[in-house]
Amino acid sequence: MFKLKNNKLRASVYYNDAHYILLTFSGHSIYIMDLKKGYKVLPNDLLDEELGCYAKLALIKSEQIKGSSDKFNQMYNDKKPYQDWIKKIIKEYDYKNKTALFNNMNRCSLELTDDEITISPLNHLRMDHWVGEGIPDSAIITLKSNCSDEVLGASIKEAFTRCISRKV
Repeated sequence: MFKLKNNKLRASVYYNDAHYILLTFSGHSIYIMDLKKGYKVLPNDLLDEELGCYAKLALIKSEQIKGSSDKFNQMYNDKKPYQDWIKKIIKEYDYKNKTALFNNMNRCSLELTDDEITISPLNHLRMDHWVGEGIPDSAIITLKSNCSDEVLGASIKEAFTRCISRKV
C-alpha cells in the first residue's frame, strides 16, 4: 500500500472509552498535529477493519514539512486551531468540558517508515499531554505496511491496552 524511502508518515489515535479520534501529524524531525488535514471521530463499537482503514487514511495525509519553513512555523506557533478543535469536539459530542473529554483518554502514535507501521502506546502524563516515557519497548507493535485494515485496527485496539492511563 505504501512506498517510502527515508520518510516518515505519522498519525495518532485517541481513545476515551466513548470515541476513537484519528488525527494526522505532519513535520520532519518534529511532528505536530495537522488539523488542516481534518480528523475523524468514530464510535467505540466500530469494527477493526473500519479503524484500520481510517488509520491508513490519516497516515496517507501526513506531510513532510521542513522545520525551517514558514508553513511549519505557522503550524507550530498558531495554537488557535487546536483550541477551536477542542471546543468543536466538546460541543459536537456533548462533553461537559475539556476535562471530561480528556478524562481517561489514551493515545497511540502511528508511524509509517518504509514498509512498516509502528503503533506506540503512550503514557497519559496530564490533561492533553502524552509521552512515550514509561512504556516498555515490548509494548510497541510493528506490522508490515501491507497488512489488512482488520489487522491494523485490531493491533491499534491491542495497543490501547498497553497505554498508561490517568484520570485527569
